[in-house]
Amino acid sequence: DLPSAFSQPEPLLASAGGDLLFVADSTGSIHIVNRTFIVKSFVATSDAAGTRITQMLHIHQARTLLTIEENVAMASSKPVIKLWPVDKLLRHPDVQPVTVKYQLPTSTPYPLTAVAATPTVNQIALGFAGGHIVLIRGNIPKSKSTKQRTLHKALEPVTNLHLVTDTSGTAVTLFATTTAQTLVFDTSSASGGKSDVGVLEERGCGIGCSQVSEDRELIVARDEAIYFYSVDGRGPCFAFDAPKVLLRRFKHYLLLATAAPSSMVASTEIDGSLLDTDSRVYSYNDATTFTILDTRNKLVAYTGVVSGGVRGVASEWGSVFVLGGHGSLDHFTEKELLEKLDILYRQNLYPLAVKMAQNGNYDAGSVAGIYRKYGDWLYGKDDFDSAMSQYILTIGYVEPSYVIRKYLDAQRLVNLAGYLQELHTMGMATSDHTTLLLNCYTKLRDEERLNRFIHTQENYQFDVDTAIYVCRQAGFYDQALYLADKFCKTEMYLKLRVEDQNDIRSALEYMRALGDADVSAYLAEFGRRCLASLPKETTELLVDVCIRGMDARVAKETENQEPASVDGLGIRAQSAVVPSAGSLSLRRIQHLFADQPAWLAAFLERIITVRWQKNPVENGIVEEEESDMKSAWNTLLELYLCGVESPLHELASSSDQQQRTPKERALELLRSPHASIDWDRAYILCASNNFAEGIALLYEQRGDVAALLELYIDVDDVHSIRELLATHGEKQPELYIKALHYFARNPQDKDNQRSLSECLETIEKHNIMSPLRVLQALGGSENSGVTLGMVRGFVTRQIDATAARIKDNERVIGSYTSEHELHHRQMHELKNSPVVFQSTKCSACMAPLDLPSVHFLCKHSYHQRCLGDVLESCPKCLVQNQVLEDQRARQEVGARKHDLFFDKLHKADDGFDVIAEWFSKNPFAFTKLVDQ
Repeated sequence: DLPSAFSQPEPLLASAGGDLLFVADSTGSIHIVNRTFIVKSFVATSDAAGTRITQMLHIHQARTLLTIEENVAMASSKPVIKLWPVDKLLRHPDVQPVTVKYQLPTSTPYPLTAVAATPTVNQIALGFAGGHIVLIRGNIPKSKSTKQRTLHKALEPVTNLHLVTDTSGTAVTLFATTTAQTLVFDTSSASGGKSDVGVLEERGCGIGCSQVSEDRELIVARDEAIYFYSVDGRGPCFAFDAPKVLLRRFKHYLLLATAAPSSMVASTEIDGSLLDTDSRVYSYNDATTFTILDTRNKLVAYTGVVSGGVRGVASEWGSVFVLGGHGSLDHFTEKELLEKLDILYRQNLYPLAVKMAQNGNYDAGSVAGIYRKYGDWLYGKDDFDSAMSQYILTIGYVEPSYVIRKYLDAQRLVNLAGYLQELHTMGMATSDHTTLLLNCYTKLRDEERLNRFIHTQENYQFDVDTAIYVCRQAGFYDQALYLADKFCKTEMYLKLRVEDQNDIRSALEYMRALGDADVSAYLAEFGRRCLASLPKETTELLVDVCIRGMDARVAKETENQEPASVDGLGIRAQSAVVPSAGSLSLRRIQHLFADQPAWLAAFLERIITVRWQKNPVENGIVEEEESDMKSAWNTLLELYLCGVESPLHELASSSDQQQRTPKERALELLRSPHASIDWDRAYILCASNNFAEGIALLYEQRGDVAALLELYIDVDDVHSIRELLATHGEKQPELYIKALHYFARNPQDKDNQRSLSECLETIEKHNIMSPLRVLQALGGSENSGVTLGMVRGFVTRQIDATAARIKDNERVIGSYTSEHELHHRQMHELKNSPVVFQSTKCSACMAPLDLPSVHFLCKHSYHQRCLGDVLESCPKCLVQNQVLEDQRARQEVGARKHDLFFDKLHKADDGFDVIAEWFSKNPFAFTKLVDQ
């Protein structure tokens, strides 16, 4: 239950902080109410009849209550201004106030309609119904040194006064309103505010319809709107059309009491108000509408009807109290921000919710969540354009895929493109977003927006590779080329030129402007396509790049070459050379000419002519270039042998070049002293292409005369065979053996007969073959056409020579037989007959023998003293015996070397001679029988 102080007749409510409420009634009593609604009362008026409190002002900083006491029964009475010390009143209700002394501005008494005081109560402003504004200055609470001045005399009654101080408390401004004007005064000047009045507007307001804001601006409530004023003039306003009765301020809220029309008497508070209230509404005809305006969010937070009219509005304890004329006290508290937002969500007031959240210091992510709710609501109403405008505001806080999925329909691609554009502008786009945006443009065929997106970007907040890829896939090659060129995406640029536009000439010009390292890589990738369209220009570019790369490698080697140093072991150390990575290796690009062998020949000819035609040592080559050089020579030889003709030869004016065939060029290449050609590979190429001239040249260069002879034999080149035998036959007689076999197969030719005779003479001269093998070679084949008359001379000479050798052998055999028989008899006599020693002289000193003496079976005798320690053998026969012993040991060792015997037998022309010689050495004499 409310204290009885609020139900007194004609109550008056005042409060300005201090944790207290002050209520005055018509009896002259003032009631002080604390937070727990405990009331302390005291009488604030005199005992005269008709005396009452007409105005009351609580000055919080000075802890002072200012009251205006008037005798409503006597119109000529002077209003009494009293200052009550609040702290003392709470302790002793009978404390006497300080009565402010002042003089009426005129002899005619006018009611006191407005009063204002500074926080320190050193200035009090009084406004009268007669239009006078009086300022009292000095130590007013102690009634010392006070001065009074009339600031202004208006033609209309003064309705409101407000003294406003700055933060330092030195500058004081007085805002005043009349029923027809809004004025401003500077009361801090030394003149006591006698300066000229400032007219803010030639319009005023009613009593109690003005307040001062937190920013020290004057707020004026008129019937059509609420206006804000600074000392410089009028500022913004809020339209609110209603007859204003009272204006108060609480935080950023304006508390308005307006006269309620009779049709609104029965209305109640709006559902879902933003403030809590526990008031009850009465349907009286003098009801007043109470409205709370949220100036920060520009909305009506609450509106309702107060029965009996609003007698006072006070803000205390974080709440608003509205005193009704019929003893009601309405209590309003501000709802939490989440509750406010829920109410706005239910009423779909999303713009207000956003503004309220922003003013409530909500973080950006939470505000974005409100934008998303608003967008979802608009999307549900099929207002896709407006919904997208809200979704755009959520970028950075709401996952883009949430929005993108809603607009993937083909009819909404325009909205989706706008959203994705904003993603890129804010730098929040990924490569997938870029792909999707460009796909939107391409599907919409909106080339203008696509160009604007590509050409007008400053920071290019998107993935360039993805943009190029999408434009290329959609066929927007110009846009893709622009991006590739601008961002130096060389590979993609060349792909567009070569693969998509087939503009090979532009691609080659672009590559010529690149560095050698780059152009080498791209030629390796696009060279084949370029050769197919512009072989001549591409070949020229390849030649230039390769030559420059080789020169760069040599220069690099020269730069890196350091003087040789000798280490502690005396070994000279050379600095390592790193070849240039930017050069184009011939071995790695020859595959580009797979479909253009003729231009490959032209390319290699040009490289060889420019780079290696001279002595390579003079040009200086590194190891990698040496490998390229070998590859170039070998490949060019292969092309010539395959019959490939360089297109440059067809364009040449020289008739000599036109007459030479590819195989003639191959021979020239093989004869070149500077050609670095692999012999084995060249031989395989010549053999596989049946190029006998080349094979012969290779054999000749290698010095393989035997193989060369076989080649001539295979091709039946008798003239070359005879020249070869004449040149190399003396040094290599074995050539005649192969020639003999060949001539034996074709003896009918006169040249062959003559050559056959020459071969037989040479074989006979150098004893190259045994006669038997010669005869086998001449007649051992069914295809042989050699007759006896052709070889009569040779056979006769061989028979005669053989007969002579037989006679010599028979003579030697007889000699060996006689010697053998002699040795056999001597051995028999030594074994079976006594030996008579008849020598009388020492064989060593030739002195007569005397005892002791030593006699050997060889008939040599010696003094024992002459022999010394050698008593086993005769000194004179020792050497001969040792030779025999060594010979016997060699025979014994040789008898065990069976591999040597078979090797000689295999290589010998006459195996019987080898066997006979072997048996002559009696190899089985040293064989030992082993018992099994």
